[in-house]
Amino acid sequence: MKRKNIYFVATIIALAGFIFSYDSANLGGSVKYLREYFNIPADKVGILVIASLIGNFTGSLFAGYFSDLIGRKKTLIYAVILGIIGLSITVISKSLTLFYIGRIIFGISLGSLFVAAPMYIVEVSPASKRGRTGAIRQILLAFGLILGYTITYVFERIFSLEWNIITGWRVLIGFEILFLCFMLIAFFTLSESPRWLIMKRKDQDAKTSLAEFLDSPERVELVYSEMLANRPKQSENTKIKIRGGLTYALLICAIFPIFRQLSGVNAITYYAQRIFATISKGGSNLAYFQSIFIGVSELAGAIFVVTFADKMGRKLLLMIGVLGMFFSEGLVTYFLYIQKIDMDVSYLIYIYNFFFTISAGAMLTVYISEVVPTVIRSKGNSLAGMINWLTDGLVIYSFPLLNANIYLTEKFHGSFSFGIFSISMFIFFIVILFLPETKGKTLEEIATYWKSKGDWE
Repeated sequence: MKRKNIYFVATIIALAGFIFSYDSANLGGSVKYLREYFNIPADKVGILVIASLIGNFTGSLFAGYFSDLIGRKKTLIYAVILGIIGLSITVISKSLTLFYIGRIIFGISLGSLFVAAPMYIVEVSPASKRGRTGAIRQILLAFGLILGYTITYVFERIFSLEWNIITGWRVLIGFEILFLCFMLIAFFTLSESPRWLIMKRKDQDAKTSLAEFLDSPERVELVYSEMLANRPKQSENTKIKIRGGLTYALLICAIFPIFRQLSGVNAITYYAQRIFATISKGGSNLAYFQSIFIGVSELAGAIFVVTFADKMGRKLLLMIGVLGMFFSEGLVTYFLYIQKIDMDVSYLIYIYNFFFTISAGAMLTVYISEVVPTVIRSKGNSLAGMINWLTDGLVIYSFPLLNANIYLTEKFHGSFSFGIFSISMFIFFIVILFLPETKGKTLEEIATYWKSKGDWE
């Protein structure tokens, strides 16, 4: 049997991250066109940006269920099809209501991919490569940001404001449909997750799938026996009782997404042009150009984490990244507060984004997927996804409101939000100190660790 190149498979799965970051940058750059076209008041911009988050939450809610019911692969495929439908509605929309409907449907697609994609790559990757394969998603995320910001910058420079208001934003979204069509074709080449197959008691199919990803028959036999030993003794229709070590794993899934969003990453991503226009005083074109380097700094972080994820371990990378965010955002807070607004603040945004990428971006996604035992991995990922999108929406919606608050602006000069983000990262660092390390361990070995905290069978 011909083995699959696990890094190629990881790249295919990482396309889900690419479309998410491209859409984030794309929407951030299109906000001012959409405001004019749909006549949206300034204080309602947050609703425009978070419209898809309603779908993200819904997609995360059901993705775990469908991942268990029909498999990881089919869930990915159906999610992409739903995304194509949603974006098509968005492109042709002439009313704000239809635009929102399209964004919500597309959001369901993204929410489903957010749950199913990391879960799939964690379940098919060898333990020694799982950190790198999971982190490849971050490289595609960076490319998505770079491409999204670059295209919106080009549109801002080349085309007139009137054309962008009427047509430009539709073309930008239309590019996403092309990317999704490519993703759909690529996803059909995937094999089903061996862990899902073993849960469904399709033992021979599981062993065959496992052999496509491991480098020796001996390794296949070893991991296959571990999978069988860790399969619940009950039938697949028996409900797993959440108790013992499972409660600790689910607690991680509940808490970590909150800290990820309290890092402020999506507030920075969605409102990058506005932030740079404020702190650089360079005008609209320069602000769009500076935003491109957010993607560049993320790419540098992604390359770093892919290189060192399986050498340094998850816990150390998380600690380094969170401390980096704490200090960089703390300095942004200080400079904004004393009203020292210059290019140095722009550089701090890039530094922050590098540290986010190696920790709350790449490693946190891998860690959440691998730390939860297979019997409830879909439930844990769904929980993490729902909380992620809920917190994401709250941060994105509140960020412009806090910045527009007259009292906070006069008192803190735009530093209030960044101060909250910085303090949150210090608290997160303390939490990370109590985490178990997962580097080099099979998923079954991680499950055994949680059983030592209290068996659930």
